[in-house]
Amino acid sequence: MPINPYLNFNENCRDAVNFYADVFNHAAPDIMTFGDQPGPDGQPVPSEMANLVLHTRLSIHGSSLMFSDAMPDGPVTFGDNVTLAVVTDDLDAIHREFEALSVNGRVLMPLQETFWSKAYGMLEDQFGVQWQFSHEA
Repeated sequence: MPINPYLNFNENCRDAVNFYADVFNHAAPDIMTFGDQPGPDGQPVPSEMANLVLHTRLSIHGSSLMFSDAMPDGPVTFGDNVTLAVVTDDLDAIHREFEALSVNGRVLMPLQETFWSKAYGMLEDQFGVQWQFSHEA
């Protein structure tokens, strides 16, 4: 069974997942919202939570990446303990996706040839998620 990364956001998950869908040429994902389910007491969820993302997923280079907004009373703290690694033999895709994710983000290591890869680079995107790209023949 594969391990599927699950990214949580602080009320901007919809923006993030739509951005990633665009970067990776993915169809608009199906999004379940907190408002699509009853609240814990069977009543509707509070209006400020109704449009937040409960769950959605994208398939990126054959891997499933899942997304959700955090509960308003339990925001997530972003850090550098997890990076998402895109490993592919498609050099054009690496250059295109690296460039798209770096817009309004921060390049940590420019895309470059290394002793192990024709193209390797690292960046942090505009949502605080860190990515590694590596060409693997």
